[in-house]
Amino acid sequence: MQNEANKYRALALWSFIIGILITTLIFICLDKEERTVPNGFTIFGTFFSIFGLMIAFIQIKSLRESSEETKIAIDNSITRINQVLSVSDLSKSTKLIHEIQGFLQNNKLEMALIRMKDLKAVLIQVKYNEDLLEYTHDSRYNQNITGLGADISNLHDEISGIKKGINLSMLNKNLEILSTVLSEFENKLKYKK
Repeated sequence: MQNEANKYRALALWSFIIGILITTLIFICLDKEERTVPNGFTIFGTFFSIFGLMIAFIQIKSLRESSEETKIAIDNSITRINQVLSVSDLSKSTKLIHEIQGFLQNNKLEMALIRMKDLKAVLIQVKYNEDLLEYTHDSRYNQNITGLGADISNLHDEISGIKKGINLSMLNKNLEILSTVLSEFENKLKYKK
């Protein structure tokens, strides 16, 4: 951007020098009777008007380029902020999985169920994040959400007594698979350029 400004300054300076020389030459080439102060003011005034218009054009062009560069920088910053937030959401999901696994290990099924519902809500929210669309709009991610929903339903049935003998080992395995998928997404997003 500084290079562009220097380029425009140099262009303006050279235009001014060349314009003054041409205007002076035009004034000198006039007949003696026409080389009057009013004619001089007219010729030089015309040059300064044209030069002023040129400077205005250069300024407008420079501002437009500057605003385009600023817009690109803002868009890049917003994209990066969204990526950081996405990484944060994925990291939160992974921590939720570890918390759920701890509750299951300590046989605190009610707490595990609550956190699994929180996890499902975060996963659905992440699914609609534009920066993660390429990762979340595949069958593996959707299968994990569906599998988590089934695990939530089975755990709910176990807690409410509708069903007995939930396979906690399988539930833990499903959570571990989901944790791996989310860690992969998180790393892809962290190191995405």
